[in-house]
Amino acid sequence: MVPAATGSRVPFRQGPGVLLALWVVLLTISLSGAAASLRYELAVAIAPGGEISGEATVHGTAPADWPEAVFRLYPAVHGAECLAVTGAWVGGTEVAWESIEPTTVAVSLAANTGDPFSLTVRFAGRIPEFAHTGGYGAYARSDHAIVLSQAYPILAPWDGSWVAYPVLPWGDAVVAEVAAYVVDLTVPSGWIPIASGTETEVSPGRYRIEGENLRELGLVLVHGYEVQTASAGPVEVRSFFRPAHASAGRAALEITVKAIDAYGRRFGPPSFPQLDVVSVPLRLAAGIEYPGLILAGESYYSRYPSDPLFFAMIFAHEVAHQWWYAEVGSDQVAEPWVDEALATYTSGLYFESEGRFSEILRYWETSYAQGRARNKDARIASPLWDFPGGDGYGGIVYSGGALFFHAVRERMGDDAFFHALRCYRDEFRWRMASGADLLALLARESPCPLHDLVAAWLGL
Repeated sequence: MVPAATGSRVPFRQGPGVLLALWVVLLTISLSGAAASLRYELAVAIAPGGEISGEATVHGTAPADWPEAVFRLYPAVHGAECLAVTGAWVGGTEVAWESIEPTTVAVSLAANTGDPFSLTVRFAGRIPEFAHTGGYGAYARSDHAIVLSQAYPILAPWDGSWVAYPVLPWGDAVVAEVAAYVVDLTVPSGWIPIASGTETEVSPGRYRIEGENLRELGLVLVHGYEVQTASAGPVEVRSFFRPAHASAGRAALEITVKAIDAYGRRFGPPSFPQLDVVSVPLRLAAGIEYPGLILAGESYYSRYPSDPLFFAMIFAHEVAHQWWYAEVGSDQVAEPWVDEALATYTSGLYFESEGRFSEILRYWETSYAQGRARNKDARIASPLWDFPGGDGYGGIVYSGGALFFHAVRERMGDDAFFHALRCYRDEFRWRMASGADLLALLARESPCPLHDLVAAWLGL
């Protein structure tokens, strides 16, 4: 995710204690285990008035003895009326479920270690109008876009216990394992879905969406949009935008293609054959990443080309998340730097390929200094909740983290540094990596010690 050009991101928790007491059976720290093999079968219907209803059937194998399964309903942070569970079944038999709080539901599931399971959760809600919703506007509707981020129950990861956190009003909330998805989607007349995976119209207003190894299903419906396409090696890139934003839509396409090419030369091509870039109304965020899908704030399209550096940053950063998030997962709440700092530094490779690296380096240096001035206690490796009021979060984690990786690159040299990141991608693709995993791999591949850089920059 790219924070908005102005404004700050704040965590919901102001400090330890009361809020986390609600989550004692759900919270875990390490996410180093291999991802479970999961498959989602979704049937989702969107009504013209914004009502949403559907069923999610999740198939998998229990890695431990499970008396229950824990699902996340992230949009419910804005109110249970946005999304709620209405029933649950295991093997066709209705089972008990409990709403721990609006975003977390526990469903009875008697599964022993190694048992296959198939669990169906029925859900319903209403997508709020953009003008009347909170957060980034990532679960909201307008007259030309319906953004459906996490618009279905998502099985929480398991790592010795269920991994779940309070949904923070700022920062990325999703921590999820990869899964295969098959979706039967019904949309209002005149609306077109753009999703992670591939979309196939099977009848008017009805679509089938399929995708493999998706960390989540990104989905947006658009009305009255134009599209332009281009190729970046094996990847088809599609840029969707409103007719009034045609020049910005073309620029977004060009930047995305160049970024894929630049990163592919360093890390290998992305795993998904298609990447969609869609302009939608957003607030307090300039861009949001999903597997095979990028949402970008249309206010930046409206202002294009008034701030060419920041406009390019949006797409360069979100493209990087196709490697560091979509492929290599991490805990975005406890260790946001693991993907955000690395995605930010990777975005610098786009600017480097354009002969503009010194420009983005100065931006990081200024942003980091501003972040440290606003929050003298937090470090690059701090969790989201260590940024009271959001003070300094973007500057410290994103820009400061990028500077840390630049220092590591200069110490290791290009060959060793980029070889280490290719190894990191190969070893943790479709899995969850921790900060310790990343640092250990860098140290393993480095010809020189790195512990002083890790201590000075990360405080570890």
